Amino acid sequence: MPDLVTTFEQNAIAAAAVVWRCERSPLAVRQAVERASGDARGIVLSDAEFLPPPLFAGLRGLAGVIPRPEDEQLATADVGVSEAFAGVASTGSVCIAMGRPLAAATSLLMPLHIALLAVERIVERPRDLFDPECLKGEGLRRNLVFITGPSATADMGPLVLGVHGPHRLQILLLE
Repeated sequence: MPDLVTTFEQNAIAAAAVVWRCERSPLAVRQAVERASGDARGIVLSDAEFLPPPLFAGLRGLAGVIPRPEDEQLATADVGVSEAFAGVASTGSVCIAMGRPLAAATSLLMPLHIALLAVERIVERPRDLFDPECLKGEGLRRNLVFITGPSATADMGPLVLGVHGPHRLQILLLE
């Protein structure tokens, strides 16, 4: 039976997310975000809560980062970078905690969402996040959004990506 990280990776890819394994260092994270962002016109970063601040601090110097975005900049930015509260192996979903400034905008508004996920925060099933023993019971005290691949809908016919959220989801698994 594959481990949780491998299962998560396979299921996220099956849900149309792009997944890269990444060393957990400021330089490696910066290089991965820079590569994933390409020629982005604007990059918006949410604040870190679960990952060490130095991992995000290195991203602030990337070309295109908007330090204090205003509404119009949020509406036109190409990339949102956030940390994932957790990952769910059975679905390949990232779980984003909505409490930090810009968490909703970076994960739900921009055409490309880059989620940084620490591998030790991957659980087997969604319900595990609501177990008081899992992640110190943090899932019981948070507003959470589960994101499985890019936004998609088939309400009116064929499947269309990016209708009401990011067109692409890039997950950096921090090992």
